[in-house]
Amino acid sequence: MRERPGHGGRPGPREGSIRLPDGRALAYAEYGDPAGRVVLGCHGSPSSRLERHVEDPEDYRRWGVRFIVPDRPGFGRSDPRPGRRVADWPDDVAPLLDSLGVEEFAVLSLSGGAAYALACAHAFDSRVRSVGVLGGAPPPDVPWPWPGWVPRRLRAAAHRPSPAAALLRPVFAPIAQRPAAIPRYLQARLNPADRRVIGRPEVRRILADTFTEGLRNGTAPLAEDRALLFRPWGFPLTEVRQHVHLWHGTQDWQVPVALGRVLAAMLPRCTAHWLVGEGHFAVFDHAAEVYAALRH
Repeated sequence: MRERPGHGGRPGPREGSIRLPDGRALAYAEYGDPAGRVVLGCHGSPSSRLERHVEDPEDYRRWGVRFIVPDRPGFGRSDPRPGRRVADWPDDVAPLLDSLGVEEFAVLSLSGGAAYALACAHAFDSRVRSVGVLGGAPPPDVPWPWPGWVPRRLRAAAHRPSPAAALLRPVFAPIAQRPAAIPRYLQARLNPADRRVIGRPEVRRILADTFTEGLRNGTAPLAEDRALLFRPWGFPLTEVRQHVHLWHGTQDWQVPVALGRVLAAMLPRCTAHWLVGEGHFAVFDHAAEVYAALRH
């Protein structure tokens, strides 16, 4: 494991990679207290193992948290897994947790990571003590409105995996040219609350780093990841037994709060925290509350 240099004298994450049983590499990063309560991060889309939800990474150590984030297949330094499904993600995570000596843990997701966090909760059962979902959407096998960025022709093809991913690639092609500029683009098009959060230099730097790393292999992994979210996830949410904490900004323009309400209603044990007037990146103002909930 190596330590990545941080910005402005702040420590970077400890990084490593393991070889999975099928020979693929799975890269990961971790922050915080090596002896702390483990929180497994399921990053957004696009994003990477460099995703974190605090401006000062020392907060993780102060809170007694060991935050571990693996790159999903094709993102960052993890090898792709052709033909993968959302429900396959726990098969990749299990060897990583075993190699790190992790038995019990919480799971936390941001945005497009929600499906993968809930897949882990379903698969690992009692090993997962709690789940956090930040700005997440429900699976597609319930009726819910499509986001505006999804092309009309894709809506008809979303349940057919190959064309769905292929159709999405040109949609995401422009962001692959300058991934470090994505935070500035988001700041221009999102609501005032998100503009304020992304306007903070350290938040903008965190997002630029994780987006750039997530797209190091181009847009194909992103297109595949997004397409998978619009197909059945492969497990019923009614079988997620853990207590799920859901945080969602009421002015989230990326994942509208109506989708968060559908997801909350589908989960058997869910505490929903509706953040009035806040947006998609509200976690940067609520991280202490989020991680306190997951430590117990």
